[in-house]
Amino acid sequence: MVPGGNPWCNNSVKILITGSTGLLGQALLSRAASSTDDVVGLSRHQPHGATAGRHVVCDLTQAAHVAASFARIQPALVIHAAALSNVDQCEQEPALARIANVETTTHVVRALNGSGARLLFISTDYVFDGRKVGPYDEDDLPNPLGVYARSKREAEQVVLDYAHGIVVRPSTLFGPGRMNFCDHVADRLAAGQLVEAFADQVTSPTYTADLAEALFALGRWLSAPGAEGRARVYHLVNAGGCSRVEFAHCVADLTGCPRSLVRAIPMAAQQRLAVRPCNSALTSRYAPPMLERILRPWSEALEAYLRQRHPLLRLT
Repeated sequence: MVPGGNPWCNNSVKILITGSTGLLGQALLSRAASSTDDVVGLSRHQPHGATAGRHVVCDLTQAAHVAASFARIQPALVIHAAALSNVDQCEQEPALARIANVETTTHVVRALNGSGARLLFISTDYVFDGRKVGPYDEDDLPNPLGVYARSKREAEQVVLDYAHGIVVRPSTLFGPGRMNFCDHVADRLAAGQLVEAFADQVTSPTYTADLAEALFALGRWLSAPGAEGRARVYHLVNAGGCSRVEFAHCVADLTGCPRSLVRAIPMAAQQRLAVRPCNSALTSRYAPPMLERILRPWSEALEAYLRQRHPLLRLT
């Protein structure tokens, strides 16, 4: 974190990724392996197989730990992906949700103050209430429904108060490294088991590999000469949207499994602590055009992931 100048003019940039053991964090580190940038992962615990110099253990709930770690690393860009994202747990433990999602973000921002470093904060599509017909863009007003969504919205405001803070909202993530809805559907279908999927919940499924690529590209675009005024909210998702049932049908079609194994149910059929928006599909007014190539249609991204996940699987 060197005040003044533009470190992005160099070929190699120091990038720090919080939450590096999470679903998106792992994709970011995987993307970094083919990059000339100097990328460091940060998490609460040392992951298995992490190499020295590319991972830092830090408790983001402790302001002093954050300040010391950031001063030592001196990143030019921080991708803040760490969060408590279990929405039902957040509803049950609101104090913990605020610590994990708001206070940690405050500590990150304070550690960056005066550094000139860019901050990309990973938020959520759940900041919207789901009442809109059609996808939400960045100009739509958030109206979070639950504890998790409210904590992420509050954290967004903390980030936007930072001179170099950028908020990125993705939607339903799928990819390797941690069980997700896509994996759940694919595994059950492969075993010939019934899959229940919501017919009335619409999202924009997003492949973590594509999102990671887009985040690196966005970081460079935001720091290019003449990029003043680009610090704002961006929606980054694979193009399009679908219901959970449509997504499960697509998995079935791609893997040659019968659609009859997918059972459509309403969201109200499952009793859960936290309310989810029935529509959180996203689109962007402000993302640079170059990201359109990276953020391909969700069905194409899904096929790419299934091929990567099951290299011996014959997809249709």
